[in-house]
Amino acid sequence: MKLLSSAQIKEWDQFTVENEPITSIDLMERASQNFVHWFVSIFKDINIPVDIFCGNGNNGGDGLAIARLLRDRFYNVKVYILRFAKEDSVDFDINLSRLLNCGDIDILFLHETKPELNTSSIIIDALMGTGVSKAASGHLKDTIDYINKHDNIVISVDLPSGLPSEGEAFGPAISSDYVYTFQLPKLSFFFQQNEKFCPHWSVGTIGLHSDFLNQTKTSYILTDLELIKSMYKKRSRFAHKGNFGHAMIVAGSEQKTGASILATKACLRSGAGLVTTYIDKQLQSLVINAIPEAMVMTPVENFMEYMHVDFAAYTLGIGPGLGTDIMALKKIKQVLQNRKSPVVLDADAITMIANEPAIWDIVPQSSILTPHPKEFERLFGKTNTESERLKLARSKAEHHHMVIVLKGAFTRIFTPEGLEYINSTGNPGMATAGSGDVLTGIITGLLAQGYAPEQAAVFGVFLHGLAGDMALKQQSPESLIAGDIIGNLGDAFRMIG
Repeated sequence: MKLLSSAQIKEWDQFTVENEPITSIDLMERASQNFVHWFVSIFKDINIPVDIFCGNGNNGGDGLAIARLLRDRFYNVKVYILRFAKEDSVDFDINLSRLLNCGDIDILFLHETKPELNTSSIIIDALMGTGVSKAASGHLKDTIDYINKHDNIVISVDLPSGLPSEGEAFGPAISSDYVYTFQLPKLSFFFQQNEKFCPHWSVGTIGLHSDFLNQTKTSYILTDLELIKSMYKKRSRFAHKGNFGHAMIVAGSEQKTGASILATKACLRSGAGLVTTYIDKQLQSLVINAIPEAMVMTPVENFMEYMHVDFAAYTLGIGPGLGTDIMALKKIKQVLQNRKSPVVLDADAITMIANEPAIWDIVPQSSILTPHPKEFERLFGKTNTESERLKLARSKAEHHHMVIVLKGAFTRIFTPEGLEYINSTGNPGMATAGSGDVLTGIITGLLAQGYAPEQAAVFGVFLHGLAGDMALKQQSPESLIAGDIIGNLGDAFRMIG
């Protein structure tokens, strides 16, 4: 799913008006009806009072139309209007006239005094829309602060007032309980800092003209089931294990053998035809006993003899639990030496590259890096804000010609071509030891099967999160463990295929 900027969404509105054709006031009515249909499906008790705060722009026009439509459904509605913009929008004035003509709705124009709100009322925030360019101040700021001081349920129309459409909050904003947004999610919904303003959001399709979206270019893509289905490679009845690649997991150390086992299991469960775990000799029996389906290869004592292993014959996933000592450093240099095809680099492999940047010279182009924020910081340096970190990740993916998977809630995948995929699956229960090792195994397995690096990363992250979401149905966020994710990969594949 493409994600657009606020400017592009305004252009989309105008395109729809010109090409459907439809008037802007009728498009506003359509959006308001959509909101009301959603609202009454959740808040069925018409005796709960509804307080609607409206600005004097188009978002306020939505609020006025919503007030009239809720009144028609016998809800007890009060409207508070704050004229903070220099001029009313045309569609605001039309909807204000329609509301006044109803004759039975309480309308209060806010100045310096604050309204007395019913502690049980639902507040609908329609003060500001997507055009936020500076921090709210004066009476507008006071009104936002006043609403935030109350414990009432707060629902924002399209966007919490004060929150920009694209980035992090830079001033006061409504702390909504729910946001009902129109047509597409807003980019700002996916920032950690903004969670308190939009912890829960829903999207209502309001029939904007599809031709605009089809022809509009964007760097931002929200991964969804439709996109992943288009990537999925269905197996032929006559396929054999040789068709699905031979992956090698270079992972594990004395204290972290479990990381190699998790990554290897996930690699097998993601469909790789053959998987070999490359691990120190004294640990090989642990892997063999845990995963009889995998093969094991061990280094010999003389590191020069590594050269006899043709690492180019394998798709490599490197790093989980590998350690960062001199022995681990020799391993990573040896397996990458003269390597041409992409590899997956995670965890300790990323830390070793950060400690010894010369390793960059032997990392093949189009390789996939999977850092969490701290590992990313070690590798590329500190940033002051999440926006800066995302901008840096985009530039580094392009500069190094790598795919960077920046892990976290709404994991981001940055491509060498400048695209940014935002993952839509996953849950807080996946913030657990070994979850990243599982992801490395999944992506390596997909890469071994012939998925392009960008596809392996996007597909793998989505699949990982989807399996985690399925695991959560049997577990809780507290009890979910990495093995549960592996155990649900089969069901996740079935949903995709």
